Amino acid sequence: MNFSELESLMSSRDVNTLADIARTLETTPQAVSNWKARDQVPYHIVAKLNRMSNGLKTSAEPPIYSSHVIEKDTLSVSDILLPMSEQLKVILLVPFITVFLTFTYVQFIQQPKYVSSATILLPKNTAGNLGGLAGLASQFGVSVPTGGQADLSSPSLIPELLVSRTFAEKVLAKEFFSEKYGKKLTLLALLTHGDKPAKVGRDTLITNALGSFRKMIKYEKPPKSEFSRITVTALEPLFAKELVQTILIELEASNRYYKSQAVNEKISFIENRIVSVKDGLEKSEQHLKDFSEQNRQILSPALLLIAERLNRDVDTQKNVYMTLKQQLELAKIEAIQVASILQIVDPPQTPLGPFNINLRTYVLLAGIMGLTFGILLGFIRSYVNNSDISERRKLRRVRNFLKKKSKDVIFDRRVSFIVSVLLLVGLPIYLGNESKNPVFFGMYSPTLMLVNTVYVLTLISSISLFIYLTRKKT
Repeated sequence: MNFSELESLMSSRDVNTLADIARTLETTPQAVSNWKARDQVPYHIVAKLNRMSNGLKTSAEPPIYSSHVIEKDTLSVSDILLPMSEQLKVILLVPFITVFLTFTYVQFIQQPKYVSSATILLPKNTAGNLGGLAGLASQFGVSVPTGGQADLSSPSLIPELLVSRTFAEKVLAKEFFSEKYGKKLTLLALLTHGDKPAKVGRDTLITNALGSFRKMIKYEKPPKSEFSRITVTALEPLFAKELVQTILIELEASNRYYKSQAVNEKISFIENRIVSVKDGLEKSEQHLKDFSEQNRQILSPALLLIAERLNRDVDTQKNVYMTLKQQLELAKIEAIQVASILQIVDPPQTPLGPFNINLRTYVLLAGIMGLTFGILLGFIRSYVNNSDISERRKLRRVRNFLKKKSKDVIFDRRVSFIVSVLLLVGLPIYLGNESKNPVFFGMYSPTLMLVNTVYVLTLISSISLFIYLTRKKT
């Protein structure tokens, strides 16, 4: 049904103005105006007209509007543009608010962060190889450590080493220039108390700084690449670069230290084995000498077999001894080597700008999101304002119920009593919980202190409300 048909029907009943039509159909004048602009009447209004017509006529008379006259309530471009034009103020105001808040936060409030990184190449295996010695010694049941065994000098352990407390303590003790304080401070001070005197011990400071330190460092190794990347995120560009350099230096120093430990253990093992093998070689040679002196002419097969066995023992012990001597020399050479396993492909550079501030992108995203939300809000407002009387009554009942039930929850004496009892029962648990790194009263960390403060204030408010409601009721 188009609007002209509705007007002719209403005119036959002496209903001519839009306000009178809205009053007769129990809807709003704005909704009637929308029908007129679209020149289309919704299906439920047509159905209502049919019911009104059926009530006025006898059952033998057909309704004024049969099913072939009723038009389906289809969605057209005008159905979209009309509510958008009505709610243009909201649609423009919402993106302005989001863009303004985003621009203000990014430009003046957000703390810039700078990223500096270094690309390094790590060898797959840097441990000393005793394969020749192990192959020969294993024939005699001697266990010799080989290069396949992982130790702290292994490159594969660098990701775990970077987040270890031992490595963090070394880096936290280094000094860096801070633009914020205008002087050099240790990394431990920069991450905790700044240039002010520390209020807790060093161990507590290190524990508090570990979380921030580990968040600053990131180790990456793509699966299909041989290169690794160490990245540092900091609040100052020069500090970020210097921290990457310090981390690389400490990694090299730690690797040399652990490698030296492993080589020294290897040298000690080889020297002990040399002493043992030398004693065995000397005994084998003495046995061969005694046998040769006692049997100058060896003619019998039994004597030949014994002589062959003694010569074989001497040769084997001699080979083991020579291999051990060679490995000892190689280990001593390895002990004095100072070359690092870290090969720096791309050294760290000073970042030119913060990575987390991109004003143009953020403002554009804020504008798109604000415009989308504004259009959605405009359609919701248009639906609420243009719906019929029954829908508006339902929405009004929903609002009233929400207000009433919310007040009932807050001002219900039983609710405040239950909440007060539960908070009282849990009070000793919260107040008796001691933090690992206490700052307040020798028991609470800042986070736990805040939780306990909110807890106590909530308890006091709940008890006070219960007492007030009890007195008011009596």
